[in-house]
Amino acid sequence: MPSTLAIRASARAQVCLGCFLAITLTATSGCGSREPEFGAVKGRVTVGDKPLARGRILFLPVGPSTGATVSAVIRDGEYSIPLSERLVVGESRIEVDGAPDLGFELDDEEAFAKRGGAPMPPNPIPKEFNRKSILRAPVKPGENILNVAIP
Repeated sequence: MPSTLAIRASARAQVCLGCFLAITLTATSGCGSREPEFGAVKGRVTVGDKPLARGRILFLPVGPSTGATVSAVIRDGEYSIPLSERLVVGESRIEVDGAPDLGFELDDEEAFAKRGGAPMPPNPIPKEFNRKSILRAPVKPGENILNVAIP
């Protein structure tokens, strides 16, 4: 006949195992939470009436939507963010940066060094459309077209 201590230890181990399994199943079931929906966005960016030659567009989710900032390169006024970039559905604040035309790519360190420390040209995009952007747009599930016209 097992001792009372052994029975208590065995019962306690079963209770702990049961609690562990219940917590694990609850945590892995998601408790009603689900993966956010994502959208793809493409469009044109113009400054005045001309396409922005080079730059970057950023989508920063705001409001109840939470997710990572997603960006795309702008070339000849065109940009595209595919679904694989995981842009969260909901409202986003949009920032646009113009890349100066230096005659070489910004990541060309050798060409950049040859400039001899000359200051960078100013960003051609007004602050209310870049770091202090007032632009907002909804991102819907699936494909979205969003053209940005900067005066």
